[in-house]
Amino acid sequence: MSNYGTIRKSTKALPTAVVIIIVISMFPATMLGWTADVADVFRIPVTPFSHVGMLIKSWVRPAIEPFDLPTDEKERNDLAIAERDQYRQLYLAQMLRSTELAGQLRIMQSLPETALRNPLPPLLISVDLTGIKPNDPSGTVELKLSRSAIGRILEGDIAIIGRDIVGRISRVGITRMVLFPSTHIETGYIRAAIVPAHPLEDDRAPLLAEILIQPTDAGFFTSEVPANRGIKENDLVILDDPSWPVSGKGLVLGVVRGVSQLDEAPLRNILTIEPRRRAREHTIVVVLCSGMEATE
Repeated sequence: MSNYGTIRKSTKALPTAVVIIIVISMFPATMLGWTADVADVFRIPVTPFSHVGMLIKSWVRPAIEPFDLPTDEKERNDLAIAERDQYRQLYLAQMLRSTELAGQLRIMQSLPETALRNPLPPLLISVDLTGIKPNDPSGTVELKLSRSAIGRILEGDIAIIGRDIVGRISRVGITRMVLFPSTHIETGYIRAAIVPAHPLEDDRAPLLAEILIQPTDAGFFTSEVPANRGIKENDLVILDDPSWPVSGKGLVLGVVRGVSQLDEAPLRNILTIEPRRRAREHTIVVVLCSGMEATE
């Protein structure tokens, strides 16, 4: 016996049932009141699980009862003001944090490419102004040493701000580091070179002179140079000392502020060189690390 006729009837019945359901769904809700009873029948198996879920929700996050709220209008206003001040304080804290991070980003963007390409990335270190004498521009400066910097910063590492050298690390302790400004008397003689501040607009040689600069107690350097070198004020003095870390070569030590003739040797001039930036005038310095990553 063939089932061909039965199959044809079932295939015709499915579209008919779909059409009937669509037509019934378009009836007004008042005419479909009987569907509520059908829905209640199908809802019976899941009702216990929904009650358990509601109990868990009320236990995890209890609702505020009316008797928990202040009944007096003044108390409600005080509560609203306290919550407003709390959220305002959180907003201001996040604003200050974002401003701090934006400042650190600008500091990193102002670094020379040689510092950024260094296999050992530079570190941003906070300056501790405790104990700095305001009348001693060459006095030592303390830096805070974080746990992540232990082992990465070594004695002799260079501290910079932008493209300017502000000093060298002289001692590394447990929680603090001591920074000798580049003009500190114990820094000693430094080999340097003088270059024009604006080489593209200057017809002089790109390298004007190679000199030895000596720090003074007054917070600047002095040096002697032949008078025929054509050194002018505002020329840049850059580091060219093999005893310093190679990462600092070419960075700015200072700018020429004065050129005067030596009375004892008319063919030589004495230069007064002043740093453009000092660590004590900033809250953060960048240390060009020479140590390896510390292992926790």
